[in-house]
Amino acid sequence: MTSLQRKQWGQLLSLTLVHGVSDTYVGLIAPILVPLADHYQVSLPSLIFITTLMAFSANVFQILFGHLRSRYGAPHLLCGGVLTAGLAVLIVLLPCTGPISIAWMSLMVFIAGIGVAAVHPEGFRAIHGLTEIPAALTTSIFMVSGFLGFAAGALLASTITQFFGLHAIAWLYLMAPLAAVPLYLTRLRLPLDTDTHTTPQNKNDTIPSVPYLPLFVVASLVAFCSQTQATLLPSYLHKEVGYSLWFSGLSFTLFGIGGGIGSITWSALANRIGHLNILKAATLLGAPMTLLYLLWAPHSAWAAAFLMLTAFFIYASFPFCMTLARYAHSSLRFGQRMGFISGGSWGIAAVLLWCLGPLTTKIGIGPLLHLIWVGYALAAIIAFIAFRRVKTAPSQTPPEPVS
Repeated sequence: MTSLQRKQWGQLLSLTLVHGVSDTYVGLIAPILVPLADHYQVSLPSLIFITTLMAFSANVFQILFGHLRSRYGAPHLLCGGVLTAGLAVLIVLLPCTGPISIAWMSLMVFIAGIGVAAVHPEGFRAIHGLTEIPAALTTSIFMVSGFLGFAAGALLASTITQFFGLHAIAWLYLMAPLAAVPLYLTRLRLPLDTDTHTTPQNKNDTIPSVPYLPLFVVASLVAFCSQTQATLLPSYLHKEVGYSLWFSGLSFTLFGIGGGIGSITWSALANRIGHLNILKAATLLGAPMTLLYLLWAPHSAWAAAFLMLTAFFIYASFPFCMTLARYAHSSLRFGQRMGFISGGSWGIAAVLLWCLGPLTTKIGIGPLLHLIWVGYALAAIIAFIAFRRVKTAPSQTPPEPVS
């Protein structure tokens, strides 16, 4: 391994840590909706709104950051983003209850979401400069760190709440400064974006160029599936099925672990199997495997192991949407493409979940979870139709190395 490769691996690990920690803060709230509702004397739908509000600001503002910061190389915004994202854990310290607490929580998570938003386009722009590592691998590692952090937040929040109480979650803010320091220790500099609408091909890539609009639709459907599962599944397992708060959080964390292992595995095989083939297979498997889990979960705790296996096969769908967006047909610059598909897709997912929140008190959480497998089925249909004529890979044009 050359000195440049070692340097870039260190920078990738620092970006991985920042992404993982910032997304951990996003994943902390959903698993403790029931204890939060009891503590602050508010309804479950109002707290679902809080959760999705953070997801909304964390994603929609990515589009703005993708436009504004394309010409600055210092990692200051990445640092400030993770420090701001940590504000989310401080909602457990509010001295008020009732509607006033909801107002304060809304403000705090909205600001925290902006911090999370800053991390993503900046992070994707940073890994774009790591030309000594295959793009599928850098994208998957970066994406997986976020999802593992998001999933780990479920176990952290449920465990800490069950054994130490809600207030103990506030100590998790200390993760933010610890994650920011390595950005400077590794001397990270972000590559400057250009006004061109094409992206130089990494010498290690065999990524096809696909139409951007249908890719964005597929990414939005997959994001909706993930957002719905993350927000509603822990509360469903705890409140409606009767599992402990700790096990409910563990179930989603197992999903994150399986998804992380699967994404790394499929990214390592992507140049051999084909990026589009993996995306199509992941969305296609998402429908039957998710349905089987939902039917099994109320009857056996062992369904959590199957959920982990499910994630191994289906979670790669969104990271591969991100990878394909790298060279997708579009008039948008690279930072804009990544901002829209990373932020816009999850912003749409958050809005859709807002609409579902009030239904939890009318029909329950369980029936709404079946929208997950329906979403995967729709994503698979669109992927198979829209990308049926796409070639396996574009011509190779080795770029200039970026340190």
